[in-house]
Amino acid sequence: MRTAHLIRAFALCSPAFGLALCLSCGNSKPSTATDVTAAAVDAAADAPGVDAAPDSSQEGLPTPAERGWSIARNVVHIHSTYSHDACDGYIDNFPGQVSTTCLDDLRVALCESGLDVAFLTDHPSHSKEFGFDKLLQVNLDKGDTPVGDKGAPHANVVHCPKSDALPARDVVLTVGYEGTHNMAIGIHHHFTDGKLQGLSFSDKDSAIEDVKKSVAAIHAAKGVSCNAHSEEDDISVQRMVQSGMDCMEVYNTHANFKTIVGMGSAGSKMNLGRVFLLDKLLGPKDLSPDPDLAVLIMLDIQPEAAFTKWQAVNSERKVAGVIGNDVHQNVVLEAFCGPGGQFETLCDGLVDKYPHLVALLKKGGPVMLADGKRIDDYRRLLRWISNRTLIPPGKPATERAELTKAAIVAARTWAVYDVLGDPQGLDMAARDKATGKWVEVGDTAAMGSTLYLRVPDVQPMPWAHWTAADAHDPANLPTVSLVVWRIAPGDPKAQKLATLSGAPGSLLMVTPDQPGKYHLEVRLVPKHLRKLMKGMLSAEDGPELVDLDERWAVGNPIEIK
Repeated sequence: MRTAHLIRAFALCSPAFGLALCLSCGNSKPSTATDVTAAAVDAAADAPGVDAAPDSSQEGLPTPAERGWSIARNVVHIHSTYSHDACDGYIDNFPGQVSTTCLDDLRVALCESGLDVAFLTDHPSHSKEFGFDKLLQVNLDKGDTPVGDKGAPHANVVHCPKSDALPARDVVLTVGYEGTHNMAIGIHHHFTDGKLQGLSFSDKDSAIEDVKKSVAAIHAAKGVSCNAHSEEDDISVQRMVQSGMDCMEVYNTHANFKTIVGMGSAGSKMNLGRVFLLDKLLGPKDLSPDPDLAVLIMLDIQPEAAFTKWQAVNSERKVAGVIGNDVHQNVVLEAFCGPGGQFETLCDGLVDKYPHLVALLKKGGPVMLADGKRIDDYRRLLRWISNRTLIPPGKPATERAELTKAAIVAARTWAVYDVLGDPQGLDMAARDKATGKWVEVGDTAAMGSTLYLRVPDVQPMPWAHWTAADAHDPANLPTVSLVVWRIAPGDPKAQKLATLSGAPGSLLMVTPDQPGKYHLEVRLVPKHLRKLMKGMLSAEDGPELVDLDERWAVGNPIEIK
């Protein structure tokens, strides 16, 4: 019976797939009515194969804590001074030496980014020349707690002091590396065969047998094998399926930067409009948009290949999606507008409209924003994105990295763009029809099981320059939508089943009637950031950046069998 008129909700659903939708509010018990719009649910109810109705027989969705989990925030893909191209290439300029200034910058940034685990991934060309005590930055004088055998640590617990934004906390550092598409996180020791540590996973560089040997070596070193830069053309879906790797990036900050300057995938062109937007971020602080939101000039044009290739890989086998920071603190521009520079004449004609950008390009050097810090400052970038991973609660910090690695392999994790806000309440789980137990992302439920989706509330991260009141300002309310995707077995192209929305905390219930892997993409129109962006326009002088629809979070799939 069609009963969509009994509730009010918003759903735009594809009629091509059988799907039952129910909505309720509250933390645990569903209600029989909500207070959003009804018309679109009526439209969804009239679509072939789609029904929408309240389901008062369900018990609602307990919180992750009530289901026996705590949430560990972690970042993968971090380069310290031990990488050849990090810290303005310090180790290349001074062979065998590292930048203590850069190490100090990273240590402070890790503490002030609210992280629980930091998976360092330095390039092996230099990092495998150093012992783990160096790579982990173990400093007993500062109270660090090395984890592992004496003299051979495999992790380091840094006991962070209280900061302006955060209470005292522990962050755990591990060693890893990034080669070409070969990223290992949380290894316990260097490899016996050094050729396998950093072996290129690119289709054109290495035979699949050698790639599998490298993955096996990562696992033997108790690490997790990931793919870095999934968006690039030189590694195929089939290579990632066959390799045996555990995870892959669905987004990479460095790759997104490259979309602006035309260094992305094949056919990419320089996006001059976005380059020119930098001018406002370089100006006087009182006239500049918030420098910590600089990433907004590119988020809506991020490369989609990493996301779609991850979906395609999961049509063949489970590979966890993670979000990759790829911070180097190494962005330095040439003096393109200086005497004899490549764009000297062009810049003379732009100086009136873009004075700060032209001044930077005349001088060259690091891109220093209006707050006096570089655009790629460790603390700034480490606060932009993170992974939210479900691990057992109540465990000591010394066990946190291993628990997080296991959870990533199990795909019990979400990728989150923290710069847009903290998605409080973000959650998806299935009530298994066969057992009645809760099934988490990354796991499997029986056909007929119901997926429970919680609409997150937009809240500020502790260091944000906006407040909860800004996110609930009627004049600039952010718009949150949940996109339900189905990854069919053997089909490399995922299907977008529905786009749903509801009030913060609303519970959406979806019952698929076909096998497949179902995952959630959360999108956000960040209107709550308007006052901090000071009217910055898009490259085409169209809508303000805060009026653009952005990806906010990506959850790993629950498989329905």
